Amino acid sequence: METNYKVGAPPSTSSIYLIYETKIASITRKNEMLKEQLAAALANQEATEKSFSSVVKSRQEMEKKLADTVKEMEVLKEKLADLELTQEEANSLSNIVHSDNVRLEHDVAFLKAILDDTQKELHSTRGVLAGERARTFQLQVEVFHLKQRLQSIENRAPTPRKPFHV
Repeated sequence: METNYKVGAPPSTSSIYLIYETKIASITRKNEMLKEQLAAALANQEATEKSFSSVVKSRQEMEKKLADTVKEMEVLKEKLADLELTQEEANSLSNIVHSDNVRLEHDVAFLKAILDDTQKELHSTRGVLAGERARTFQLQVEVFHLKQRLQSIENRAPTPRKPFHV
C-alpha cells in the first residue's frame, strides 16, 4: 500500500479516502472469501450432517442386525443343545441295539448249534426208522407165510368126526 503523505504531516482527504477504499476493498474481498468459505463450510456441514445421519441410521440398522443375530445365536444354541441331547439319546439307543444284536448273534449261533445237533439226530432217527420199517416188512412177510402154512396144515388135517354110539 502506497501513501502520499509525509511522516508528521496530516494526511490529505484523498489519501485517507484511498486508504479507506483500499481497506474496504480488502475487507470486502476478505468478506467475500469468508462468505465463500462459510458457504463451503455450510455445504460441508450439511453433507457431514447427512453423512452423520446416514451413519447413525446405518449404526441403528447394524445394532438391530446385531440384536437379531444375538437372538438367532441363542436359538441356534438351544437347537445345538437339543441336538446334543438327541445325539446322546441316539448313541444310548445305538449301544442298546448293538448289545441286543450281539446277544441275538449269540442266540442265533446257539440255535444253529442246536439245529445242527437236531438235524444229525433226525438223520440218525430216519436211518433207524428205515431199518425198523424194513424189519417190520420182513416180520409182516414172515407172519403172512406162517398164516399160509397154518392154513395149509388146517386144510390137510382130517376133520374130527362125531363118536359113533350104538
